Amino acid sequence: MKIRLLERIANISPYLILLTYIAGCIFCLLVGKMSTLINGSIMAVSAILGSFAFILIKRQDLDPSGKTEVFSYNRSKSLMLFPLFYTLTILVLLITPAESKWGLLVILVLYAIIFIQILSRGLIPGVVLLEIMLTLAVTIYSYTLRSALYFGWTDILPHTYMSTVTYLSGHVIPGELGNYTYFPLYHVFVAISSHVLGLDIQTSLFVITGLIFSSTVLFLYCLVNIIFRNEQIALITALMYAMNADVVFYGRYMVTRTMAYVGFLILLYLLYSLTNPGTDVGYAVARPTIRKIFVVITVIFILLVHQISTPIIIILLGLLFVFELYIHDNTHVTPVFLMVPITLCASYWLFIAYSFLGELFPRTDPSLYQSIVFIGGMSSSGLSYLVNQIDILLIVFFALTGAIYLVWKQQPRCSIVFGVLGLLAILLSVPTVLTMMFQLVTILNIDRFALLFLPFLAIATGFGLYTFSRYLTTVKVPKRVVGVLLVALVVLYGIGSLVFVKAEADELSYERDSFDQVEIAGFDHVLRAVPSGSSLHADYYTWRFFTRQKLDQSERLGLPYYTSHLMEDDLEASGERGYIILPDNQFRCDGLVFGKGDEFDPESVQPYLPTEENIRKMTSRLSTEDKIYSNYGVDIYYFAD
Repeated sequence: MKIRLLERIANISPYLILLTYIAGCIFCLLVGKMSTLINGSIMAVSAILGSFAFILIKRQDLDPSGKTEVFSYNRSKSLMLFPLFYTLTILVLLITPAESKWGLLVILVLYAIIFIQILSRGLIPGVVLLEIMLTLAVTIYSYTLRSALYFGWTDILPHTYMSTVTYLSGHVIPGELGNYTYFPLYHVFVAISSHVLGLDIQTSLFVITGLIFSSTVLFLYCLVNIIFRNEQIALITALMYAMNADVVFYGRYMVTRTMAYVGFLILLYLLYSLTNPGTDVGYAVARPTIRKIFVVITVIFILLVHQISTPIIIILLGLLFVFELYIHDNTHVTPVFLMVPITLCASYWLFIAYSFLGELFPRTDPSLYQSIVFIGGMSSSGLSYLVNQIDILLIVFFALTGAIYLVWKQQPRCSIVFGVLGLLAILLSVPTVLTMMFQLVTILNIDRFALLFLPFLAIATGFGLYTFSRYLTTVKVPKRVVGVLLVALVVLYGIGSLVFVKAEADELSYERDSFDQVEIAGFDHVLRAVPSGSSLHADYYTWRFFTRQKLDQSERLGLPYYTSHLMEDDLEASGERGYIILPDNQFRCDGLVFGKGDEFDPESVQPYLPTEENIRKMTSRLSTEDKIYSNYGVDIYYFAD
C-alpha cells in the first residue's frame, strides 16, 4: 500500500518546481541580478522538463522489473568491438600529450558501445560491468599517469609526502605533521603498496587508488541490483555513475576523504545485502554473521582513514534510519548498528585523537554564523554557462524524473529512501544556496556531503534514464529513433562530464591541476641542491609542493625540509636570504596564483596574469644575476640582503 502523503507530494512536485522558478525570477528582477536570472533559468528549464516528464511517464505506470530492448546487437561483434576500441584508447593515450583530448574522444566511443549493449537483447551483465570498470579505470589513469605529477586540488602533494615519511620510517607519521598521525591508514596503505609493487610512492598511489576507486562501480551495481532486482537498471546506474564528472574527478583525486567514501559505499552494500531475501536457510544463517563482521571492519577502516568523514557518514546513516522508519520497510540501518560507529568515533576522538578536537572548536564560533555570506560569483552566463553545464543539465533532467518517480511509484518499498536522497543529492550537485553560502562551503565543508551523496545521485539519474527509455518504447516511438536519441544523450552527457567543450568565459587559466616534466626537473634540482632549512618563496602550487617541515628524523631519513612562503603580487620576498622559485613558462602562458603570508586563504587569492605590466615588473624585480638555475619551465633565484 502506498504512502499517500509522499504520493501527493510527488504529484504536485512539478508545479512546486515551476512556482519556485517564478518566485526566483521575481526575486532576481527585484534585486537586479540578471546574470543569476539567466543562468538560473537555464538550470530551471532542465528541472521543469524533468519534472513534467515524470507526469508523462507515470501515466504508463511502468513496472521497474521490466526491461528495455532497443537494439538487436550481435553478441560476438560486441565482445570484439569493446577490446578493439579499448586497445585503441590505450594506444592513443600513450602517443598523445597529457593535455590532449583525443584519448577521451575514444573513451566516449567506449561508453556508447557499453550503453548499446545495456539496451540490447542477449545482455551479459558480468561482461558489461567489467567493461564499465575498465573504462573508468583508463579514464582515471589518462589524467594521473600521463602527467608528470597530477595534484588536483593540491592535497595529493602533502599526502604523498606523508606516505613517503611512512615508507621510509616504517611507522605512522610523527605528530609534527599534524593530526593524521591518528588517522594513518591511507598513508600506511600507500607505503605498503609501494613496497609490494616496487614502485615509487607517487606511481603506487595513483595505480592502486585508481583500481580501488574503479571497484566502487561493482559495489554500486550490487547495491542497485539488490534494491530493484533488475540488472538493466543496475548497469545503467553504474554507467551514469562512471561517466559523472565528480566521480571521474574524485577517481583521480583519491585522497583520504575519497578513500573514506569508498568505505561508505561498501558499507551501504553490506547493510542492504544483510537483508537480501531469496537465499536458502543455511546460507541466510551463516552470511549475516560474516557480513556483520565486515560491517564493523569497514566502520573501523573509515574511522582510521579520514577524520571528518565518520561523523558525516553517521548523519547519513541516521537519515537512512529515519526514512526507513517512516516508510515501514525492512530496516537496514538499525539503532543497534548506529551505536557501533557512534561509539567507535566518540571513543577514538575522546581518548586517542583528542588533540584533533581542538581544530574543530574555531568552526563553532558563533560570530562566524551571525551574517550570511555568499561566495563564488557567476564567472559565465548565457550560452557559455549552458555549454559549461551541459552534463549537469542532463543530470538534473534524468535525476529529477527518476527521483520523483521513485517517490511516487514506491516499488520496491525501500526505493522511496533512494528517491528522497536522490532529490537531496541534486540540491548538492547544482549551484544553489547550499553550494554558495560561505558558512556551508568553507566552514562546514558541505562538499564532503556532496561526495557521499554521489551514489544516490547516480541511482536517481540511472533510474530516470531507464524510465525515460521504457516510456519511449512503450508509446510506440520507432526503436531506431529511440536508439539514436538515447545514444546521443549519453554521448552529450559524456562530452560535458569529460570537459570536451569549455567556454572561455568560465576558464580560469591560472588554475591548474598538474606539473609538467620540466617543472618536476626544476623541483628535483631544488631538493638536491638547496640546503635544508632554506627559505623558499613561490606561487601557490609550488608552495604546496615544498611545504615540507622539519622532523626529528629528517636527517636520518634523508628528507629535505624548507620554510616555504607564498609570493605576493609585489614580488617582495621577506627575510634576509632565500630562494625564489618561479614557474616561468606557466606564468607567460597562463599566469600564476599568489597569496599573502604563509597560510593560504582562498579569499586572498591574487592571480598574477602575464600582462605587459606584470612581465615588466617581474623582469625589473628579478635580476638575471641572481638566477642560479633555469630550464624551460622553472627559474630559480637566490637573494641575500
